[in-house]
Amino acid sequence: LVRELGIAVIIVTHDLAVVRLLADRLMVMQRGRVIEQGLTDQVLDDPHHPYTQLLVSSVLQV
Repeated sequence: LVRELGIAVIIVTHDLAVVRLLADRLMVMQRGRVIEQGLTDQVLDDPHHPYTQLLVSSVLQV
């Protein structure tokens, strides 16, 4: 829908599976500050900031 209509959408969630499914780009915030951003797959597959690493490692793998 976003690509089809040419609009931008902001999704606020802690569910990284939803982010990976719906978002091309990702911004990780901690205490109101952006600490990491980039292409969703790149950020989630190779997080650089310790907080992002913690978030990614906390997701249950099924």
